Amino acid sequence: MFFVVILIGFIFLLYVISRFMEQSKSPKINKIFRYSFAVIVGLLAFLILIRGNIALGGILGLLSVLSTTGKLWNLFSSEPDVPSRASDYNLMSREEALDILGLSGNPGQSEIKDAHHKMMLKLHPDQGGSDYLAVKINQAKDTLLG
Repeated sequence: MFFVVILIGFIFLLYVISRFMEQSKSPKINKIFRYSFAVIVGLLAFLILIRGNIALGGILGLLSVLSTTGKLWNLFSSEPDVPSRASDYNLMSREEALDILGLSGNPGQSEIKDAHHKMMLKLHPDQGGSDYLAVKINQAKDTLLG
């Protein structure tokens, strides 16, 4: 019973720390928390291994390694590990965007929207096109419209 209470408390502590790290948005603070947690859990794993509980020590050792790489905290993250802003994507060049939409020169906003609309009618996933092409067409429009 004692180990169940400790386990529940440990999972709650992981959750609280991950929420704090998510709100801080500071890579330096997140790195400090990750490595501090890894050291503490690593020492705890070592002590448990010495006492003879190989399974629990191994699990805690794995958690320690996952903490240093940051993978542990992604498990408790509420947001998917997908870029959330346009600046997180590999933005395409203006020339590439013009080429994708079949435009040249310095098109106006209405020309860009018309070309986007025509391309999406042809290549939208609902019309038999691929998701990849639809994403590229949308990205081209966003690049040209700013």
